[in-house]
Amino acid sequence: MILPVVKLGTLALKTFCKPIANRLKKEAGLHPKFRQLIINFAQANHRFTTTMQRRIYGHATDVAIHPLNEEKAVQAAADLLGELFVFSVITFSP
Repeated sequence: MILPVVKLGTLALKTFCKPIANRLKKEAGLHPKFRQLIINFAQANHRFTTTMQRRIYGHATDVAIHPLNEEKAVQAAADLLGELFVFSVITFSP
């Protein structure tokens, strides 16, 4: 008897997590301190991935990496935040 209730609860949680993730993505760049934090995170992620791609493809890694503009950084970090939220809800639900 309890198993169908748990499955139904899990399904409801998964259904509601996507709109919550979209709301997180939308609101992520509005608070000034949090906005700066996610911009810094996105820039660090951009530098890391660019360096790794250059190493994998055998290109020079000592070339200057141009930073993302502020809006692209906020969008990239907000997308990552939303996807991490969805992933964590799906992973930790029974």
